[in-house]
Amino acid sequence: MNQNIKILLLEDSLSDVMLLQRVLHKAEIKYVLQVVDTEADFADKLDRFVPDVVLSDHALPSFNSMQALSLVRKKGLDIPFILVTGTVSEEFAVSCMKSGADDYILKDRLFRLPLSIQTAIARKQLTHEKETIEFLHNKLKRAFRELSEKNQSILQSIRYAQRIQESMFPGEVELRRFFHRSFLLNKPKDIIGGDFCWFMEHESRFYIAVADCTGHGVPGALLSVLGFNLLNQLAHSKTKANAGEMLEFLHSGIQQILRQDLPANLAHDGMDIALCIIDRKRKKIEFSGANRPLYFSEKTGFKVIKGMKRGIGGQESRSHKPYINHTIPYKKGDMMYLSTDGYADQFGGKKGRKLMNRNLNKLLQSSHSFDILEQGHLFKEWFEKWKGELEQTDDILVTGIEL
Repeated sequence: MNQNIKILLLEDSLSDVMLLQRVLHKAEIKYVLQVVDTEADFADKLDRFVPDVVLSDHALPSFNSMQALSLVRKKGLDIPFILVTGTVSEEFAVSCMKSGADDYILKDRLFRLPLSIQTAIARKQLTHEKETIEFLHNKLKRAFRELSEKNQSILQSIRYAQRIQESMFPGEVELRRFFHRSFLLNKPKDIIGGDFCWFMEHESRFYIAVADCTGHGVPGALLSVLGFNLLNQLAHSKTKANAGEMLEFLHSGIQQILRQDLPANLAHDGMDIALCIIDRKRKKIEFSGANRPLYFSEKTGFKVIKGMKRGIGGQESRSHKPYINHTIPYKKGDMMYLSTDGYADQFGGKKGRKLMNRNLNKLLQSSHSFDILEQGHLFKEWFEKWKGELEQTDDILVTGIEL
């Protein structure tokens, strides 16, 4: 013990005090000593001196050790209490220990006192540390329980949101009602995601879009619902608009709803999207992309029609060039693919690198020889094989249609 031990000694014999001091000095105990011999002085020093240990003779003229011990405990002080006396019976010693004394030392065996003091203080410190650890452990258990309950509540809310999102967004079964030879791979990173596929038919025109909203999880899911509803409105109200014009309307709609046209609004949320209008009568596809391409495969070859390097929503100025509308003629048996960037951005392989767009292009190109329904299974298998044990990086959405 490097610091001075504060000792409160209840003793009325000066010779015994001096004897005790010699023993402590000989043991090289560093200490500060306060000596009292009355109940009033003892009570005062307990409050003002705040000792680390109490040493008490048993019998004083108007006060004794058991009264002193009782006073210490009544004050709620967790201070080691050592009885230092001449002679006591074994029965009395046991009684002292049961009453809360930490030890008793006979005055003719004071050589035991230094070790007894150190042991008693160390024991109290260990008890205090144990109590502190137990307190912190219980506090952590309560905090963990509260976090678990909140987490469970949040998960329940998110899973309910998942059911709403799944009921809103069409899947592979719905897509095959329009194109029975098609596939749709939708794999959110979290329970709910920001990627969505939208399609509908109006007269002889079939609209389909694959979109990747800012972020994933809850923020992406909120934007996906917003984008999905806006596309529904546009398809019914802008029936003569081409694909490029629809993206312009979508861009303006997102900006207005999120109030991104206000100078003070710093929100940059939006989406990347590939939108196609398939005209069954004219056998033509209108395509326009905001940072997303159209992959088109025909007997004569495979090509990638790039979208503009301009997203939907955000703080982009109206002075930007309008979204380009591409027109692509098609024949029966040609195939088209739309994808968000999650598939190409997935880390994996032997070196843990991104798949990259060029490798996605190769996969799409090489899959042309397979049946379109089989391609859907292959794309899922290829993705899982590439990802391996790594965490999924982003939401995944890929769709393929045989025209």
